[in-house]
Amino acid sequence: MKRLGMALVAVAIAALAPVAAQAAAPELPKITKADIDRGMKEAPAVVADSGVACTVVNARFIGTMTMTPTGADPKAKDTKPVPVAGYEVACKEGLGYTVLTMKPKATANDCIASSLSPSLACRLPENADPKSGLVPFMAEAGRPCPVTAAKYLGATSSGTKFYEVACKPGEGYLIIRDPGKPTAAAPCVSQIGSKLACSLTTDEQSIAYAKTLAAGVKKPCDVKTVRYIGMTSSGLDGYEIACKAENSGFIYTISPVGEVKQQVDCALAANFLGGCTLTDTTKAETAENGIYTDLAKKAGFKCQVNKYRLIGVNPSNNADVVELACADRPDGAVAEFAENAAQSKIHDCVEVGALGQSCKLGTSLTPVFDKLSASLAAKGKGSCKVAGARYIGGSANGASFYETACADGGSGWVVKTAGAGYVADSLIPCATATGDLACKLPTNIKK
Repeated sequence: MKRLGMALVAVAIAALAPVAAQAAAPELPKITKADIDRGMKEAPAVVADSGVACTVVNARFIGTMTMTPTGADPKAKDTKPVPVAGYEVACKEGLGYTVLTMKPKATANDCIASSLSPSLACRLPENADPKSGLVPFMAEAGRPCPVTAAKYLGATSSGTKFYEVACKPGEGYLIIRDPGKPTAAAPCVSQIGSKLACSLTTDEQSIAYAKTLAAGVKKPCDVKTVRYIGMTSSGLDGYEIACKAENSGFIYTISPVGEVKQQVDCALAANFLGGCTLTDTTKAETAENGIYTDLAKKAGFKCQVNKYRLIGVNPSNNADVVELACADRPDGAVAEFAENAAQSKIHDCVEVGALGQSCKLGTSLTPVFDKLSASLAAKGKGSCKVAGARYIGGSANGASFYETACADGGSGWVVKTAGAGYVADSLIPCATATGDLACKLPTNIKK
C-alpha cells in the first residue's frame, strides 16, 4: 500500500493552527451552555450533509473560521476564503466527529483525526476516549480487540481512511475503512518494511507476538523467525515459521481469535499458501520421500517415492491425502495416509476421481488403461484398447462406474465393477448410456 496524504486534516490545520509549529497552542476557551445549545440546534443538519453515520447525542459549536472552498486552488487570484462554521458532535454509534460547513458539501473528521489539530480536537465528555470508537470497527473486521492506543494515518481522495491500533502487547493492526465496504484490519506484522508500518507496535513486538501464536501448533519448534504470508479466502491469517533445527519449519493458519487451524511442514507445503521461503526444503523433501516410501509400502503399494504433492486432509477420516510419483514404476497414486497405517488407502490416478482429485505429477495412466482393456476383453470387447478413462461414480452396494475411450476413436464403454479393481461386472455402450452414466470423454461424444 502507498502511504496516503492527510488531506482533510491538513485543511483544518492550515486554517486553524497556522503557527502551531512555532508557538505553543493557546489555552482553549471553556465550553459554554450557549456553545452546546447552538451545536445541538445546528450540527445535526451539518452532519447529515457530510454523509457520516452519526445519531447526534451531544454537540457544541466550535467557532467560525475562514477557509478556501473544497477543491479550489488557494493560489488562484479569484479564489476567496469563505466563512465556515465548525462543530463537534458525539454520536450514539460511538466515534465522534468535528464537522465543517464546507461548500459544496460539509466535511467530517472523526475525533482521532481531529486530535492532530488542537483547535479542532474533540472536547465533549462523550468523546473523551476517541480510541474506544474504533472497537466496533475491529469487531466488524472480525478481530475482537481491546484497543489500548490508536492513531489516524491518513485518507485517500476517494474517502478511504487508515488507522493504526494497538491491542495487547505485540498485537496491533492497520485498519482500512473503505466507504460502503466492511472494515478490514491487517496485522502490524504484515506491514513491516512498508510505508504503512506500525509505530504504536514495533516490528520487534509484532514478530514476538507472531511467534507466540505458533504455540498452538502440535509440532514442537524452537522458533527462529516468522513471516506473515497473507489472509486466506476463508479469513485466516497465514504465517511461516522457521525453526532453529536445520531445514525445519512449517506454515500454519490462525483464526482472528488466535486459534491454530492448519499446520503443514515446509517439506509438504509446496502447494500450500505459496510454500515456504524461510526454510531450505530440499533436504527435508528428500527425507520425506523416504517416509512416504515406507508409508506406501505399509499400505500395500510398492513405490520408491521421488516426488510427492500434498493435496490436503480428508475430513471424513482425518487422513493426509498425498499424490506420489515413483522412481521404480510409471504409474503413481494418491494415498490417504491415516494415523493407523492399517486404515491407509491407495487410489490409482483414475479411481482417485472418487475423492474429486486427479494426478498432476505427470505419472503414466497406461498401466490403468491396460487393466481396463483386459476387463473389456474379458467381456468380449477386446477390440477396444483403452486410451482414456474417467471415474463416474459409485453406488451404495459398492459398485463403481468408469467411462472408457477406445484408441481407434470408436465408441467407448461404461464399465461397472462389483468391487475393488477393474474386473467388469457389466458393460454399457456409451451410445446408450444416459443420465449420470452419460459418457463425456471427447471421442465418446456424438458430433
